[in-house]
Amino acid sequence: MGFKIIAIDGPTGVGKSTIARQLAAKLDCLYVDTGAMFRCLAWSWAAHGCQESDESLEKLGDQTRIVFEHEKVICDDTDVTQEIRTERISAQASKISRFPLIREVMKKQQRSLVEEVRKSSSYRGAVLEGRDIGTVVFPAAEFKFYVDASPEIRAKRRLLQLQERGEGGNYEEILSALRKRDFQDQNRKMAPLKPADDAIIVDTGKLCADEVLKHLLNRVLNEKEVSQSGVQ
Repeated sequence: MGFKIIAIDGPTGVGKSTIARQLAAKLDCLYVDTGAMFRCLAWSWAAHGCQESDESLEKLGDQTRIVFEHEKVICDDTDVTQEIRTERISAQASKISRFPLIREVMKKQQRSLVEEVRKSSSYRGAVLEGRDIGTVVFPAAEFKFYVDASPEIRAKRRLLQLQERGEGGNYEEILSALRKRDFQDQNRKMAPLKPADDAIIVDTGKLCADEVLKHLLNRVLNEKEVSQSGVQ
């Protein structure tokens, strides 16, 4: 397999990060968690008072330093791995992502990162997950997947994650937040959440994690259409 770009898009709470990380490991590809990048910006934005002027947003995008160290996310020398996954930061990420200037900064950073890896030959490709990778950031990606599941299934999974970490959670509140986030992401003017026209749709609500990974691996390695339950 030559250098390939693999885009994995989908709504919040659908398991994109886990799928993308596992796929990247199997294929010896760079894993880029673009959602974490936006969450880091949201974390920094909140810390600086959520200023919305073009000047402050441009400064935020230029000066925020994000580093991925194994499974840790470091933002401005602070380990924010757990904090950026909170509901508060999720809501902030949705708000900050609506600014065209921020999306443009992120798009350039993501493209530059992949190009550096391509030139270095340190990986066989790049797996990026987010909400507009296949439609905006890398519309010419060799492989495009759109992973999805109902809000109800995603809310149950999110509640289970919180419980496993010993945190409290309310199913109805989580479900309401997910539906609100979906509406915002799908209806924003710039880069709305939607499958690319040529994306393969994978319903993770019907498949276990291993089955999802198997489908994606088959598609990438065999480079032919996978026609099994849960994949369109």
